[in-house]
Amino acid sequence: MASPSATAPGSVIEIAPGTTAERILDYDVASDVPHTVIHVGDGARVTIVERLHGASAVPVAASTEIVAGERSSVSYTVLETLPTGTAVTSRRTSRAAAGAQVAWNVALLGGGTMSEEIVVEQDGPGVGSEIAAVFFPVGRENVQLTTEVRHNVPNTASQTVVRSIAAGRGRGRYFGNIRIAPHAHGSEASLRDDTLLIGKDARIEAIPALEIAANDVKAFHGATVGAIDEEHIFYLMSRGIERDAAEKLIALGFFEPAIARFPGENLRAEVRTLLEEKLAGARR
Repeated sequence: MASPSATAPGSVIEIAPGTTAERILDYDVASDVPHTVIHVGDGARVTIVERLHGASAVPVAASTEIVAGERSSVSYTVLETLPTGTAVTSRRTSRAAAGAQVAWNVALLGGGTMSEEIVVEQDGPGVGSEIAAVFFPVGRENVQLTTEVRHNVPNTASQTVVRSIAAGRGRGRYFGNIRIAPHAHGSEASLRDDTLLIGKDARIEAIPALEIAANDVKAFHGATVGAIDEEHIFYLMSRGIERDAAEKLIALGFFEPAIARFPGENLRAEVRTLLEEKLAGARR
């Protein structure tokens, strides 16, 4: 496979049928317009990493539209590391034809007020989709994440995994919906959201939902919100680990079920490092 290539901001990306490609979208929000449309040909495979960053807190409106052809495979990762005080609104959508596989991987790790929406349309039989997301509001940051997977035809599958932590006066809200249309029999869908709160002033609201209008489907959702377990801290401290280090290990390990779905060890390591930096900043 060729090395990843950079693509101009505000682009229309065409991936030819049957080909394999990697792309890096590097958006500096001070000068770039982060709007991208991706057309993926039948049988093609593409991995795209979008980096959303900047040195100044300017308002940001981002959008991504993916159209995946039959039997294609698309992995799209969003790595958002914007400065404190930035207001961000993003909308991501994908449509997938028969047999296509689409994976969204989202790390919301910077900014002030962030609103991210991901909508997945499954339009052909045999479509599979995954959403993996992490967010970590600290200080006075506020993150709003919405995901919706629409099973529009029979015999499609989806998995959604969200992990979030809030610290300080960080605020968050996650709304996740799975919609199974009438006659979309044979659909299989799961949604799992887990939240950890560090400090008495942190808040995250989790709202998972199912809309099922067909028979013969498998669908479930679950959500938890809690604090770091003192028994886990005690166990690590009994092994000679100081309390701050024990809390760090627990918090960073909490994100792993979502991070493990991100493509490539280098990218996963980068996300872990950014989370560690946020945790260190939250403790200062």
